[in-house]
Amino acid sequence: MERPLRDLPTGTVTFLFSDIEGSTELADRLAPPTYRGLLEQHHRILREAFAAEGGVERGTQGDSFLVVFRDAPSALAAAVQAQRSLATETWPSDEDVRVRMGLHTGEGIPGGDDYVGNDINRAARIAAAAHGGQILMSETSMTLTRRTLPDGVELRDTGEHRLRGLTGPERIYQVTIAGHRSDFPPLRTGQVVAAHVPARMTSFVGRERDLAELLELLAENRLVTLLGPGGAGKTSLAIELARTAADDFPDGAWFVPLDAITDPDLVGSTIVVALGLRDVSGRTARERLLDNLADRRLLLLLDNFEQVLGAAGFIGELLASSTIKVIVTSRSPLQISAEQVYAVPPLPVPPVSGPSAPDELALIPSVALFVDRARRVQSTFALSSENVEPIADICRRLDGLPLGIELAAARVPLLGPSGIRDRLASRLPLPGSASVDVPARQRTLHDAIAWSHDLLDPSSQTLFARLAVFAGGCRAEELEAVCGPGGPPGQDALGSVADLVNQSLVMAVERRGVVRFEMLETIRESALERFAREADRAEIVRRHAIAYLALAEAGAPALRGRGQAPVIERFAAERDNLRAALRWAIDSGEAELGLRLATALTWFWAPRGELEEAWSAITAALAIPRAEAPTQVHMRGLESAGNLAYYSGRRDEASSYYLAQLDMARELDDPLGIADALFNVPFTVDPKDWAGVAHMIDEAARIYESLGEEVNLARTMWARAAASAAAGRRDEALALWREAYERSRQSNDAYYESLAASSLAATYLEAGDREAAMRWFIAALGLAREISDITGMTLALPIAALATIELVGPEPAAVMMGAYESQTRRFGIRPPPGLAIIAERGDPLARARAALEPATLEDALDRGRAMAPDETVAFVLGIFDRMGPPGGFGPR
Repeated sequence: MERPLRDLPTGTVTFLFSDIEGSTELADRLAPPTYRGLLEQHHRILREAFAAEGGVERGTQGDSFLVVFRDAPSALAAAVQAQRSLATETWPSDEDVRVRMGLHTGEGIPGGDDYVGNDINRAARIAAAAHGGQILMSETSMTLTRRTLPDGVELRDTGEHRLRGLTGPERIYQVTIAGHRSDFPPLRTGQVVAAHVPARMTSFVGRERDLAELLELLAENRLVTLLGPGGAGKTSLAIELARTAADDFPDGAWFVPLDAITDPDLVGSTIVVALGLRDVSGRTARERLLDNLADRRLLLLLDNFEQVLGAAGFIGELLASSTIKVIVTSRSPLQISAEQVYAVPPLPVPPVSGPSAPDELALIPSVALFVDRARRVQSTFALSSENVEPIADICRRLDGLPLGIELAAARVPLLGPSGIRDRLASRLPLPGSASVDVPARQRTLHDAIAWSHDLLDPSSQTLFARLAVFAGGCRAEELEAVCGPGGPPGQDALGSVADLVNQSLVMAVERRGVVRFEMLETIRESALERFAREADRAEIVRRHAIAYLALAEAGAPALRGRGQAPVIERFAAERDNLRAALRWAIDSGEAELGLRLATALTWFWAPRGELEEAWSAITAALAIPRAEAPTQVHMRGLESAGNLAYYSGRRDEASSYYLAQLDMARELDDPLGIADALFNVPFTVDPKDWAGVAHMIDEAARIYESLGEEVNLARTMWARAAASAAAGRRDEALALWREAYERSRQSNDAYYESLAASSLAATYLEAGDREAAMRWFIAALGLAREISDITGMTLALPIAALATIELVGPEPAAVMMGAYESQTRRFGIRPPPGLAIIAERGDPLARARAALEPATLEDALDRGRAMAPDETVAFVLGIFDRMGPPGGFGPR
């Protein structure tokens, strides 16, 4: 029953909308009395859950609810309890009643006889995007609930989505409840937009006209370069441009930061990493990009290109061979034929003899920016007749440069506008007619940063300089390890960095619950100048290298097993710091440190196809003077070089490194090194010749067994099986692969467990035992998901689709093939020749096309194309779990 509006909560509230998925079909299918009884059950369950958390029911229409809560944690708790109760209820006619829910926190604004405003509309749209059994919430609600989640509840970021009737994208989170379904299809929204472009951290002020002009230029040109000095706001404007234009690009918008590299040859591999391409065929980054981008419609944003202008020709080649568009930020043009340059001007500043009324000056972009940023540090700040002239003068002295204005605004709580103006006046003269040229603006910004720096206390000034050692920012652990101990007496690194954050010289950026401290590149340039004069610079750089070596070596063992995802994410976030540490070791002749670091990173680089930079690093480390000495570190460096050569398709070169590893291990009398080399060498021969190197595998197995190396012993079982298969002893190979699978599973070696399952699947398929092959492929697929092996997850889909056609039907098989098409394209995965077996036995897509109506086929393919890899695996495993024997559809 609806409550009078005067009795409902106002102010900041959380709206919860819910309804039954497929209620119309339910009503058509059930007799009216049965359906009424079902609705009564549904209403009772939801009302009990909502009332227990203080929810106030605004209204009920049919199967839908609108309930208002005074705080977000209560709304979340009510939604979770409702879903738990719904899942355990026995429904008439054994129906499966699935309720979707959406939460959003905002202003409860009364209007007429109902709530009004964007917030209640946003909550309704979020609920409409959900599937039955799913709870979605806005970013606002997520922020208010993440620290007080109910037991067994987690939140998953689904990215940004366009919601019908609302301007701008909305970041939406899924509530995951332990023991309940979590593998829902893509949300019922517009395309996920700008998911690979950084979120805007502050309001977008003063650039609306520039944005409109740039959107027109981007519509007409393939390459748009935003040109201007540091601090002009190029990056923030380019990001807003990419985010706004993302909907026009079916393959999305992608941000590629280039601030941490100076070698033009690394631009290609940096783009490969940003796009997430997983092709490990050994092709160069250039070859992979030319292939992958040829038929994709996407937008690349290349930031800070001035450091790698030598790669301009490569960008021209990408444009000429594809239909992509590119946005570039740079201090210098690329000077290629497709380029349209847009000079990013400073923000307009108040004229010296112009209007002085606050309401008029508030419309001038530079003043609007100052006021906006001042409010971020002093919520009560407002433009007034008392402060309007000092603020206008500040904006003029800073020449309208956004970064300088933001630095000045950060000092409002300490100095006030008049104090800021007076301090600036002593350092920065009013700009004259020559101030519009780029060098003058650069001097203005340099002086603005210096002014802000001079107001810091000595310990914060020291930390400001030291922070320049980090490439791409750092976490608190590395900040303290590198910049804390051994500093000035009493220096508190975290306390000082808080001061730098308050003064806008450093940004504290939170991503997935982890805070990183980052500098804008222009500010880091200023810090680097000061760092070069630091007396203890050499010690700080060494500490940096040691800290990131410790990080790499601590995480390396997890890179080939379950639970690797957090380590990969950490390494990816620290990629630029790891790269800088390795470069310092090579340039400084630190042979041991360089080899240890390059070796630790091998299994981060290789499975993701980042082979060119990896190869350059390991060979440079091996070439460091004194690195040639026979040591265990050198021996492992040779092994890493062999691994990278193997993954690059250069088997003869890999063999040379592995044989050198074997020789050095014998010279060092290192049994484990000997066994590892004996295990590696057979991988460099043609698979059909494995029988001839079986003795090496047997010797490695004997050594592993004597050393108690259970994990490595299990791996030799896989290799011995491969040798048996090469010799034509199929039954023996199957038995050994089964043993390898079991041993790897017991020793938690998920990589070789998955490899054994895949080998069993392929062998059974060749033998004509399709059912066994499918069971093992499904096992391999689940394992690939556990170890985040997107390549393995993708390549298993055609096999799964073939099984689905045989055992279920053509429509879900078409869904799988749509996902396969999308993921091979998205991740640049090239199917190996072995998958030709599928074509020989009946291409699943061709068979689905022959069995389905064209509209049904296209709908199924589209559903698959929209799925992320994890969603696809969940879809496949869900089908086989439902049709398989007790315990799931797994290996026999």
